[in-house]
Amino acid sequence: MIKRQIAYFLATVGVSVGIIASSAANTHAATLSIPDVSEWQGKITNLQAQNLKNQVSFVINRRQYGSSYVDKYATNNTALYVKYGIPFGEYDYAMFTSPASAKAEAKNFYNRSNKNARFYVLDYEQNNVTSGSSKSAVSAWYNEMRSLTNKKLVFYSYQSFATQYAGSARNSFDAQWIANYSAKPSIHTDLWQYTNKHYLAALGKYLDDSKVMTSTHPVSWWTGNSDTATALQDAAITSTPKYYHALNTTKQLSTLKKVYLYNSKTFDKANRVKAVSAGSNISIQSVGKRASGSYYFTTTTGQYVTANRSYVSE
Repeated sequence: MIKRQIAYFLATVGVSVGIIASSAANTHAATLSIPDVSEWQGKITNLQAQNLKNQVSFVINRRQYGSSYVDKYATNNTALYVKYGIPFGEYDYAMFTSPASAKAEAKNFYNRSNKNARFYVLDYEQNNVTSGSSKSAVSAWYNEMRSLTNKKLVFYSYQSFATQYAGSARNSFDAQWIANYSAKPSIHTDLWQYTNKHYLAALGKYLDDSKVMTSTHPVSWWTGNSDTATALQDAAITSTPKYYHALNTTKQLSTLKKVYLYNSKTFDKANRVKAVSAGSNISIQSVGKRASGSYYFTTTTGQYVTANRSYVSE
């Protein structure tokens, strides 16, 4: 319909320069934003929220700047997202100084959050850790949040910082949101923050914007309501396997059907070590996540077994 109207305009008026500008504007408007919002963007109004709904896929809203500072407008803004049906997640700009303070910060973040959030984010881009390692602090934040919620947990940072200060601790998270304004990130990235200069008409401001990068984490994954502590769906389709991705207190699995132990994280037939019959128990020590989004357990004997809930039960 729009194309026919444009063609008619071109034929009757013949102003080609104006048509090119109009076409570009339509293309821009059709591209939905994924902004992150904090008090720096101001207190959102009802009218802005109504307009925002048609311009974003979802919003990621700051809740706090460490434990000691709550974003001025987080409560107002997230309430408006709920009111107007705008999917959103919340993030904690990390200021923790140790694993213990990371745990406390996570607890404060969760208690302050709007429980309609679809996911929670650790925004870790400033290293303030003075006791213990930064990686152990990231793990402490994740473990505390996982004990409090079954919702998706996301790690955010810029590329160089993520690899240096979070390392493998990032692998426990359900998704990675990586900032790199000069080029596409070279590390695994589910959501790419590609600019800090995107103009969002609904707010009348320039702000950070992101785009989804993986087929296992489409927009529907971010906006879905499903809990994920022990039943993460790696894509928003019912046929996708569900995986455990956290250890239970007993660190034991029971097999629901015949499974295999592997000597590699790649579950090829050639890497099978042992078949384990249904009804058996397996002791586990850690859980891992592949770049593809699937999960596996490492056994206490150093072998690997699926974390697929169709095959094992915690």
